[in-house]
Amino acid sequence: MPTIKFNGRNLHYSQRLDKRRKNIQIRVLPTAMVEIITPGKLTTAEIEHIIMVKRRWLTSRLHKLSALAANPVNLRLTTGSQLLYRGEPRTLTVLAGSSKPEISLTPAEVLVKLPADPKTNPEAMTEQLIKAWLVKQAGELFLNKTKQWAAVIGVCPARITIKDQKTRWGSCSSLGNINYNWRIIMAPPQVADYLIIHELCHLLVPNHSVRFWEQVGRFSPEYRECRQWLADNGKLLSRIF
Repeated sequence: MPTIKFNGRNLHYSQRLDKRRKNIQIRVLPTAMVEIITPGKLTTAEIEHIIMVKRRWLTSRLHKLSALAANPVNLRLTTGSQLLYRGEPRTLTVLAGSSKPEISLTPAEVLVKLPADPKTNPEAMTEQLIKAWLVKQAGELFLNKTKQWAAVIGVCPARITIKDQKTRWGSCSSLGNINYNWRIIMAPPQVADYLIIHELCHLLVPNHSVRFWEQVGRFSPEYRECRQWLADNGKLLSRIF
């Protein structure tokens, strides 16, 4: 695999042809390898030039990947690991031998109790229970919060749905239906509020115009910081489940 000297290290890169593309796209993969997607074959010198032109952007992306890899939060679901919940890392404790599966929450801990069933895969059941619990918490929180903020903003959403989305945190349809990604339950409360306000403001302005952001700013003055938090930590929310 070809490499280039980049910031004092060997950076692996690859080229992928896509004749449907009109422009060149550069991506940083989770493995920290750079992928160049091009409509036609490029020479090694041309690829290396593109990488050097994008040096500042690449440096930032690689730094974020390195920080993510070093962050122990949301890395695994075993006793002693860290699970992010409402912006705070909680220590996960998994106990077997309970009469029924159960999850309880303290300010510092998420306690998972599993039944003593030899036929049950404890890791699979732990993941299933925690995900179901987080989805339930998200549903209750977003339903209540959306009603509260809708009254403040003066809008009335048609339907509120919790979804398992990979690339979107929320959406608002032309029919007034609002969808939320359940993973936002792991974000800080102010970020969750921002997302709710964002989607509700689409009932006032159905685009991302200056007027739309003015409306968002009326109810979420710190929305820029919340957007940045999602940009910086989105991968952290999505790397389990």
